[in-house]
Amino acid sequence: MIIFGLIGIIFIFWFALEGLWKLIPWLVLLVIITSTLGFMIDHFVFFIIAVISLTVMYVIGKKG
Repeated sequence: MIIFGLIGIIFIFWFALEGLWKLIPWLVLLVIITSTLGFMIDHFVFFIIAVISLTVMYVIGKKG
């Protein structure tokens, strides 16, 4: 019975690894996409903040 249990555990790990081999390209693609989106969103937010602050400074400077 122990041998059947060991064979079962080996097969479970084998099928898990086989499944992971098929998932790895998709996981890499998802990491690339989320990293790119995070980079773009982060810099876009800083760009918007800079534009708003420069516009406010320009308007305040023009009034003074």
